[in-house]
Amino acid sequence: MDLIKREGAISIDDAVDVVELAKTTVREHFLQLERDGYIQRDYVRSGPGRPSLQYQMTQKGNNLYPSYESVMMRELLKYLKSNGDDETIEDFFQAFWDKRIEKARRSMDEASETDSYSRAEALKKMLEEEGFMPEFNIDEESEAMTVKECNCPFSEVVKETKLPCKLEAMFYKKLFEGDVERTSYIADGDFSCTYDISLKASQ
Repeated sequence: MDLIKREGAISIDDAVDVVELAKTTVREHFLQLERDGYIQRDYVRSGPGRPSLQYQMTQKGNNLYPSYESVMMRELLKYLKSNGDDETIEDFFQAFWDKRIEKARRSMDEASETDSYSRAEALKKMLEEEGFMPEFNIDEESEAMTVKECNCPFSEVVKETKLPCKLEAMFYKKLFEGDVERTSYIADGDFSCTYDISLKASQ
């Protein structure tokens, strides 16, 4: 993955030349990374002849690498608060989460209108791309779903304001239009933010 990150896009043959492993081994690594959603393939034309098969990072793959954006965001919030712009902060986060809700609804509706598993899978994919490391469990008998967010991509921001925590809870309430309870909370020292969701009202 470091090689792909540095090159931007690379073929299996070119990767073999660099890592000095058997082509079958490199291909298997690439296929596994692709299945896990960390890289994707594309056909690139760089001259006459057939386009070559190249692999490049997905957003999920890029999320594995360090980023200073969250620290910068925290400093921005501190600056706005010191200048009395609390209303601007609230308006921004509300607008940001409103867009997330619209995106989640659209993705889930495109997956299925009635199949809970397909809808949950669409939501899970979105949360993975955002860096939440989600785990889902659906209990058909009780018509309930548990969503566990094992990573907080807003951890630096939460140190400055708990608005993301409040809005994330509202995210699930609005998305499923039913009873939602947060049963664990990273900000309180738990290892995940867990939401128990009733699916009865959302069907």
